[in-house]
Amino acid sequence: MPGAATSVERNGRTAVVHLRGDVIVPTARYVYGMLRGLCKRRDVKKIVVDFNDVGKLDSSGVAVFQIVKRAMRQSGKELELEHLDERHQAAFELAPELRAKKPMPVEEGPTWLETVGERVLQGVEALRGLGRLMRETFAQGWAIATRRRRVPSGSIGGHILAMGADAVFIVGLLAFLLGMTIAFQGAVQLQRFGAGVFVADMVAWSMVREFAPLITAIVLTGRTGAAIAAELGTMRVGSEIDALSTMGVSPVRFLVVPRLVALTFVQPALTLMAMFIGIAGGVLVAGMVIDMSPATFWAHVVNRVKIGDFAQGISKSLVFSWIIGLTACHLGLRATGDASSVGRATTRTVVVSIFMIVVVDAIFATVITLARTH
Repeated sequence: MPGAATSVERNGRTAVVHLRGDVIVPTARYVYGMLRGLCKRRDVKKIVVDFNDVGKLDSSGVAVFQIVKRAMRQSGKELELEHLDERHQAAFELAPELRAKKPMPVEEGPTWLETVGERVLQGVEALRGLGRLMRETFAQGWAIATRRRRVPSGSIGGHILAMGADAVFIVGLLAFLLGMTIAFQGAVQLQRFGAGVFVADMVAWSMVREFAPLITAIVLTGRTGAAIAAELGTMRVGSEIDALSTMGVSPVRFLVVPRLVALTFVQPALTLMAMFIGIAGGVLVAGMVIDMSPATFWAHVVNRVKIGDFAQGISKSLVFSWIIGLTACHLGLRATGDASSVGRATTRTVVVSIFMIVVVDAIFATVITLARTH
């Protein structure tokens, strides 16, 4: 926000707001929205506004604090102004009732029904925000695809390099170890029935259909999803996203679309790599445990794994990439002026993304299994 900036610190149920810059007509709305957001939070009982770094203060700024003060009193909460200099005190003398101290009414805590209702309303609002983000992302993406809009030069390639190249080692290592583990467990059990050669079928199907897309998505959630949420959350707290909007630049086109497009390329590419590396781990274990030659192993893989199995794994990876990207961008952009909200957005991104990935994977497995049995 040009001319004003805020940062929020939490001390129990008290929120300390540090204002920087001028609180005048162009910035009063931003300050009012931030204070009203804190006022509506049930875990905040007192707001302390630090005027130490405030420059100019006009009548619109005085009106903002007067309105917020009245709203907080009605809710049984308190607004306190600190480090007022002579200019600020002179401005507030226009509203003497704002400085008056009145006994605070005692407010009972929320009932369980109110708590549930508030959580439901927050969930509905979050879903609406996600829907708006998806519509705007699709609209901006279509405009870019039809060359009516442009993204920053090199942004998609840079994100692909950061998301994909840096994740090759960890994804490949996990896929190799997972393929070895599946092959070892399968070989030990299948040998009891004289069916050790079918360990190749087990490893190939497991890696191609399930484990390669899943392990890649989990790794990208922890690396890329958390990084996206932290980057966008920091930009939101630092008012950089507001500055883009003020300059007429769409934050979705400038920040969200390049990251989502990069994930759309990176996730399937890493998934394909994980499929073959996992199968290579199975080849190694099968040769050591049941003395199965690589040629025999590969012949089983070629005969049993069809193009539809690869399509299943790749289609999953595409859906997983969109889940990671949209969740990270949505939660990062919803970060508030409180610096700790960046950490909360990052944590929620990892938790929500992994939960949705597992749910979608279960839906995929159920639908495809039912379709094949019928």
